[in-house]
Amino acid sequence: GQESIDDVVDPGDGDESSDSDVAAPTTTEPSPLDPTQIPGEPINQFNLRVRDCFDQIEDRRDGEPITITTRLPCDEAHHFEVFAQLTYPAEHPSVFPGDSVVRDYALQSCYREFTTWVGSDYETSELDIGVIIPNQQNFENDAARYRGIHCWLDRVDGDPMIGTSRNSGW
Repeated sequence: GQESIDDVVDPGDGDESSDSDVAAPTTTEPSPLDPTQIPGEPINQFNLRVRDCFDQIEDRRDGEPITITTRLPCDEAHHFEVFAQLTYPAEHPSVFPGDSVVRDYALQSCYREFTTWVGSDYETSELDIGVIIPNQQNFENDAARYRGIHCWLDRVDGDPMIGTSRNSGW
């Protein structure tokens, strides 16, 4: 899951309404998005790396919410950029401490990385911090043992970014 430091909202939660002026049909489910029609390269969000710029689009498939993540060149319009990758400090095997504990740790850790990346203080910047954190299944799974945290940035006003946020002073 992904969470934002200010309002703890996932960019894929559907809280960002891009078509708020258009009434959605209420009797039929929206048709699934065709990933080939979405700008960028479809990618698993956990495969994003530092300096990757990306967008996320919410959809429904077979009645279940899905999030499609696409990696874009940073010199093209995008909404998010990964600025740090960290690891939650837990040996294997460990019991998953819960989404809120992992999210709080991730947000605090990403906050500490902000100034070095952006070149300005978080409190005076135009950027917000968000995180991609492991879920319980990946955290506890013997094969996965995934503890990775991705720190991402987006604009507070929700507008797309063009260019990297690195040393931007935004």
